[in-house]
Amino acid sequence: MEINSSFNRNKQISFKAREFAVINTVFKDCGSSFRAYKLEYSDRNFLDSMAFAIKLKKLTESQKFPESVLTLWKKVINNAVLMSSFEEPQTSFLLVNNKKPCAIMNYKDLDNCYLDNIASWPVAKDKHIKFSGLSLLKLLFYNCEKHNTSKIGLDVLRNSNINLKKFYEALGFVENPCRDNFATDMVISREKMLLISKKLDTIMQIKEIENPKKVNLSKTLDIRF
Repeated sequence: MEINSSFNRNKQISFKAREFAVINTVFKDCGSSFRAYKLEYSDRNFLDSMAFAIKLKKLTESQKFPESVLTLWKKVINNAVLMSSFEEPQTSFLLVNNKKPCAIMNYKDLDNCYLDNIASWPVAKDKHIKFSGLSLLKLLFYNCEKHNTSKIGLDVLRNSNINLKKFYEALGFVENPCRDNFATDMVISREKMLLISKKLDTIMQIKEIENPKKVNLSKTLDIRF
């Protein structure tokens, strides 16, 4: 699904993302530091501009991904940007490393949580930020734990550049045995989520920001990828 260019939108709307958490990761002397912003409807112009600036073919030139993979990848990013404009029960986060957006996620914050979209991208040519996608999943577990979520479901993208089913299985998700009640490809129970989240605590820590401020993302972040 493609989104409309930000040039077609009202330029006077202020951008009011809210700072939410700092996420620090360390694994075998290699780590990253992120800031997570909770997105709101008024951030849509900035997000449109960001998505337009992410030229995946250029950013991954040496990796030579097939065109079909790049197309699917960009659609996930665009869908995540589009859904970030939606209100409750939709919840959306943008992950930032050194003022460069590097990943985005949205999910429905319900008793049975549904992960709609999650995507990361290079912040410069062939420069991927390690643990960006995993940090967003940890943030999802963190929020679902606080909200007493019973389980999390997701649908697996086909024709991706990685085996996503295997990736999610490593994080505790299993094929959904009860699709009549919760129509998703994969699911993780609350008990399993808490176990995996505790294991992730050994390589990443989330510090939620007290009294978070609203910020103008267009003046705060750098989208010159």
